[in-house]
Amino acid sequence: MPAAELPTNETERLHALRAYRLLDTEPETAFDELAELAAEICQTPIALITLVDDSRQWFKARAGMSAQETARSVSFCAHAILQEDLFLVADARDDARFADNPMVTGPPYIRFYAGAPLHTDQGFGLGTLCVLDNEPRELSEFQSKALQILRRHVLTLMDLRRRNRELKHLNRELDAFTSAASHDLLAPVRRILGYCAVLQENLRQDTDGETPKLLGRIEASGRKMKLLIDSLLSLSRLALREVNIRKVDLSRLGREILGELQATDPQRQGTFEVAAGITVYADEGMMHSMLENLLGNAWKFSAGKEHPVVEVGVCKNGDDRIIYVRDNGVGFDMTYKDRLFMPFNRLHTESEFPGVGIGLATVQRIIRRHEGEIWVDATPGKGATFYFSL
Repeated sequence: MPAAELPTNETERLHALRAYRLLDTEPETAFDELAELAAEICQTPIALITLVDDSRQWFKARAGMSAQETARSVSFCAHAILQEDLFLVADARDDARFADNPMVTGPPYIRFYAGAPLHTDQGFGLGTLCVLDNEPRELSEFQSKALQILRRHVLTLMDLRRRNRELKHLNRELDAFTSAASHDLLAPVRRILGYCAVLQENLRQDTDGETPKLLGRIEASGRKMKLLIDSLLSLSRLALREVNIRKVDLSRLGREILGELQATDPQRQGTFEVAAGITVYADEGMMHSMLENLLGNAWKFSAGKEHPVVEVGVCKNGDDRIIYVRDNGVGFDMTYKDRLFMPFNRLHTESEFPGVGIGLATVQRIIRRHEGEIWVDATPGKGATFYFSL
């Protein structure tokens, strides 16, 4: 029983599949109804919406099938995603590819298979909408056309689900922006107006040396306001920027960024390490910005240590590969971790550690644009570790 060949774009295909975040999710009525409709129109006892993962095919919706997944090695759908059009097997017993398949020789005793591949606009075959029967048969012209129409509805539903998730993220960020704009952006403006009123009054009289100080304060407030606005604009542009996926060497980027940080303080001694061979499929520019923020924070918050440690590495969580950026700096109380990724929220005062509090919000947005996750573990006085997966 020959297994289906891997698509030539298998790595990118798996990245695209997982970006939908459909694998291992709960049943959803809209998907279930499309599978049921396919079974009804094609008059088959089984209809499935399948997603072909690296070693399994998982069923997002199933009518007439109790199993939630099967091995990819016995999957008909793994063959179907290699096709542009319908993949048809009239009688699996007479097909050398499937005659000894355990799904044919044993339950559910597949004889007939018709799969409409779920191809994205970029050409990635994610899975199929398929119908199965335990008797040999053919599809009528009407049934074939209907199956392909339903396939397009499945893809549309997948895209809508993904966009709704992105909109929820954007709405949360919009709420954070509204809160920040009402306080952080207006506060410097109010101070400028207040200083100007005092300055105007002083200029009408003989000055006592306070005028230059007030001018300095106005300039400082203006600079702070500009930095806040520039940072906010930079954050907002991430939502509009197209994500250009390619293979990115995170190890190289990390070493370059750490080298630049060391050049700013060549006297600092410590342990500064980046593990070798860390590669991801992502937007290289965004990955550089993300690491720049994470490593910049690690460098800043570990500055007071006698022997500072900043490192980038990889660990495993089950089958998932997790990348981390760790330091042994000031750390923070995990009680406040929910505030950490909100724009302009800071856990340390500006007098202790300069900054506007936009870096980690930028990091989180970049991770989300790549359909990934980021979380943190920290202890006051012992440092912080930021973990992320893409």
